[in-house]
Amino acid sequence: MDDSKKRVGYILKKFPVLSETFILNELLELESQGVGLHVFSLERPNDPRFHEDLPKLKARVSYVPDFSDAAVLYKHTTRAAQTYSKHYWNSLKYVLKHGKPSLLWRFFQSCYIANQAKSFDVRHFHAHFATRPASAAFLASSITGLPYSFTAHAMDIFKSDLSKKSLAKKMRRAKFVVSISEYNRRYLSQFVDGDSGKIARIYNGINLERFKPDGRCKNGRFTFLCVARFVEKKGHRILIEACERLGGRGLEFECLLVGKGKLRSSIKRSIKEKRLQKFVKLLGPHSQEEVLSRCHEAHAYVLACTVGSDGNRDGLPVSMVEALACGLPVITTPMTGNLEVVKSDHNGLVVPSDDADALAAAMERVMCEAGLCERLSANSRASVLSRFNLHETASSLKRLFAESLT
Repeated sequence: MDDSKKRVGYILKKFPVLSETFILNELLELESQGVGLHVFSLERPNDPRFHEDLPKLKARVSYVPDFSDAAVLYKHTTRAAQTYSKHYWNSLKYVLKHGKPSLLWRFFQSCYIANQAKSFDVRHFHAHFATRPASAAFLASSITGLPYSFTAHAMDIFKSDLSKKSLAKKMRRAKFVVSISEYNRRYLSQFVDGDSGKIARIYNGINLERFKPDGRCKNGRFTFLCVARFVEKKGHRILIEACERLGGRGLEFECLLVGKGKLRSSIKRSIKEKRLQKFVKLLGPHSQEEVLSRCHEAHAYVLACTVGSDGNRDGLPVSMVEALACGLPVITTPMTGNLEVVKSDHNGLVVPSDDADALAAAMERVMCEAGLCERLSANSRASVLSRFNLHETASSLKRLFAESLT
């Protein structure tokens, strides 16, 4: 692919986002392999912290106008009607037929994307997440006649209030759909009338040259690490209860919680109420380098994935793969794609979801059972080398783009 033409237009809800390192890594690796890119962000970022690799991105980022720029959107809507004529009017009829204000707003934004795509020679749209970004890709494709695809993750396909009919329609119209795990691929296959061939399982790759053991000898208090947004599906409540049990047994350890999210204040309150400040530390959001440093300091990684009350659940957490690449044993639950990377008593321990007793027992085993932590750690990095190499996963995606652009 020539970087000067036939660009792939990435449609994202918000860019950049500190917790979505996998998207930035994917963009950078695709560029290193010669794929021309243009990024469309439906919202402007509101996080003052960005990853240190962001300046390396060559792709131009277009921020799609919002309500405050209604005049700009109107101008682009008029221009799209003139440029794309029949496609435009058919798309507008489709939107009006469904009578959803949110879809009409997405149509206006997609007119802007369509015009920008023509200006920057975008020939294929790709969205991350099957919700708003995929809807914008669907409509931009409908207006321009260009193909589109999207990567489905977790909250965008599992939440109970999501329209399965809408998801099925977006999948059927897409050139291809990327699933981040085999579990998700099987789940998504029900929406494509048996045409599961259009769903490609491509794991979220990581930079294995960056995330690797540093060889240091880990002494001192046993340290558990959890890198996860503070949302229900990450299972922090269960983890706090497990830490309470370990502390009650007189064990010396610390559990470092890295991240941010809407449940942070309630988690902080729970830690205080249970008098666990000595054991559990809230560290806030981290950059990639900061996460790497924590992995090098920790003895084991723990993530008590669960199903949220809204049906939301994890796909296959990137932070878990990064921890394994750094040689950490992982303690987790058998949610969705977790079992595709963590094998109990091989590179970690798998315990039932929502079971604080079982989680505490596993954490105690890793801490206290002679040789267990070292044995699991010895298998950790090798378990992710072949399937989560960022160069290979991006190459798989590049091939799909190339097929669409020919």
